[in-house]
Amino acid sequence: MLKQRYEAVPYNYTAMDEITEIFNTRTVSDIISGLKNKSINVPEWSKLLKDYEPSKHKIVDDKIGRKDKTRSDGSVDPASRIYLGLERLLVKRVTEFAFAIPVRRIYHNTEDNETRQKIAKAIEAIYKYARIDSENTKRGNAYFASCEIFTIWYAVKKPNTLYGFKSEYKLKCKTYSPMDGVDLYPLFDELGDMIAMSFEYKKKINNKEVTFFETYTANKHYKWKQENGDWESVIAPEKIAFHLGKIPGAYTFRPEPVYYGLSHIREEIEYTLSRNSDVIAYNSAPVLKVTGELVGEEDKGETRRLFRLKNGGDVAYVSWTQAIEALKYHVETLLKLFFMQAQMPDLSFENMKSLGNIGFDARQMMLSDAHLKIGDESGAWIEFFERECNVIKEFLKMMNTEWKSEIDNIEVEHVITPFIQNDEDALINRCIKGNGGKAIFSQLESIRIAGYSNDPEETLKQIQEEDKATQQTRVNSLFEGAE
Repeated sequence: MLKQRYEAVPYNYTAMDEITEIFNTRTVSDIISGLKNKSINVPEWSKLLKDYEPSKHKIVDDKIGRKDKTRSDGSVDPASRIYLGLERLLVKRVTEFAFAIPVRRIYHNTEDNETRQKIAKAIEAIYKYARIDSENTKRGNAYFASCEIFTIWYAVKKPNTLYGFKSEYKLKCKTYSPMDGVDLYPLFDELGDMIAMSFEYKKKINNKEVTFFETYTANKHYKWKQENGDWESVIAPEKIAFHLGKIPGAYTFRPEPVYYGLSHIREEIEYTLSRNSDVIAYNSAPVLKVTGELVGEEDKGETRRLFRLKNGGDVAYVSWTQAIEALKYHVETLLKLFFMQAQMPDLSFENMKSLGNIGFDARQMMLSDAHLKIGDESGAWIEFFERECNVIKEFLKMMNTEWKSEIDNIEVEHVITPFIQNDEDALINRCIKGNGGKAIFSQLESIRIAGYSNDPEETLKQIQEEDKATQQTRVNSLFEGAE
């Protein structure tokens, strides 16, 4: 057993007493056990995965409710096992409604202050070059499915001018979640402030799987690995390159996945369709009904079959009639219940094509339940984005010390816009009406918006020359008519 010990990490405020106690005069195993004590209840991903991943659904391995049939010759007819990824689809739907339209950031308290305006542009550039829009989609899927995410921000030494000033560092971010095989262990104090963030993951090194455990506190980074059952330090406890005074990341969690309480409906659909599939397969072979006594043997020609029967006998195929409407009604009702309770519309192609060409206002009304759902979910996300933005501000203070006194004066408001297919004609008409019937963009801007021209300025110049030539032709024709 490894007996490596750590001295207590000094802190300047009493909120860190718990983390200090964990690191104080303990073995590495004891330290890691203490850091793994979660003070929040989050479902285990291994259990959630059984509903989220279609191939792990109960029907796949159910040998009691879905028995295979063994024929007399020993061959086996496997029972039909139709599984549906409705939980996965629901996670994607909620994420798409939340982040298909990128999150907007509105910067306040920047008016008439050039420095603050530059800071706002720098923060926006940090988000842009960290590809935050695609990161939000990834984080949304992980959060709604596995219930917790942690995004860490770090600086990479790379001289650049991406942020509007010469910087020696570039900011990047990385998101961890149970969906990626990473176990998260946040540690909160009695006031609900996070004092340590730990995560455990496995990595293959030389064809051998090694377990790693990392911990971030306000000013230190720890990293251990486990081989042969013992933990050992990979790096000595190191100070974070940029001393932010806080953990360089943001964490959020939810008590249940977005598909909580809906899996039994999906399971009923799977079993209903699978049972019906067996019935269809069993009755697909034609059944020949013979009425009366058959005389002799059946004559089989190349193009027909001949039966001889006594006393007005008859031969006919028996057609199978299935109550398909009852099955269709049952499945459609279950699907409606699934999406209704999830507060998400069923945006399948079959449903969308039946709507026809409806207006913008009608689309808004149709998606009102989904928008209410996103509004309900947005509270936790906005808190997460605000914590993340505060971390970025702290990094920016270190990257450009000239802005240090002004950065905290900028307020950043995050706006989540639920998805809706825009009606540009309706929007333009509404803007023109509110503008007193005047144009809302110039001719040059309209050429740029259209996107057909590779050189909008040259195209506008050519249009103006053509208009001038047309007007000159009209003037000349008027003078010729007067003569």
